[in-house]
Amino acid sequence: MFPHSHLLVDAGGTKTAFALLYDGGVFRCQCDGINANYTSEADILRILGEAAPQFPKEVSIREIDYYGAGCATPQNAFRMEGYLRMYFPTADIRVWSDLMAACHALAGGREAIVCILGTGAASCHYDGQEMVGRAPSLGWLLGDEGSGTHLGKCLVTAYLSETLPHPIRTAFEERYHLNRDLILHKLYQEPKPNLFLSQFAPFLNEFREEPTTRQLIINAFETFFVKQKSYYPNCDNLPWHFTGSVAAHFEDILREAAETAGCKIGEIAGDPMERIVQLEISNS
Repeated sequence: MFPHSHLLVDAGGTKTAFALLYDGGVFRCQCDGINANYTSEADILRILGEAAPQFPKEVSIREIDYYGAGCATPQNAFRMEGYLRMYFPTADIRVWSDLMAACHALAGGREAIVCILGTGAASCHYDGQEMVGRAPSLGWLLGDEGSGTHLGKCLVTAYLSETLPHPIRTAFEERYHLNRDLILHKLYQEPKPNLFLSQFAPFLNEFREEPTTRQLIINAFETFFVKQKSYYPNCDNLPWHFTGSVAAHFEDILREAAETAGCKIGEIAGDPMERIVQLEISNS
């Protein structure tokens, strides 16, 4: 049994990444995404149940830091702690918002606006130790501007409204084997329409230099900055740090939109987990 065994979990809407630190080594695995606001209890337990048996049998997990989408509210954090305790009953468990992973990974103990642009979107004002302000999270249906789901929604809306240029429209149909009826069925009749929409972000990235799609992306990011800035009126001089796949893959366009909005971009990292792992290793 290893004396220092620390499990780090980064749970987002698309994937849940596990990193177990023990005896100077790191064991990693990945499962389906968890969002405490949307994912059912049965699915959360299934995902944790798939992950737990993968860890080395000789390791008794002593500590767990779980950074999760939807865990900003005390109710959801308490619920997630209960699920984790079913599989790790003797561990010291701490449940954080997924935004705190970004804060711990990027802010380095300094004040900043810290954001996530991945499947979903979120932001907070971090004072170097804790979140002292946070924009309300309305989820993919009413918010999440600039996220992968929002970008997918904008693309699908343009497709259904027949405003996409013909070559892009044809490429979209051939890539995903979709048409108007299939799209509407998946959005209104099938589960997890947010994940259906977010899958189209890579397609937009592929066509990012086409004027129509580039403007669509810019508009989404500018909407993000306009909305988020309204919650931080006295933070004009603070850097804006970003994590998330969308922020990483569209970094140049994100920086362009930030400049238009008068925001100063700090660090951008696609995945905060690796930085947190390295910090843990260096501090152990």
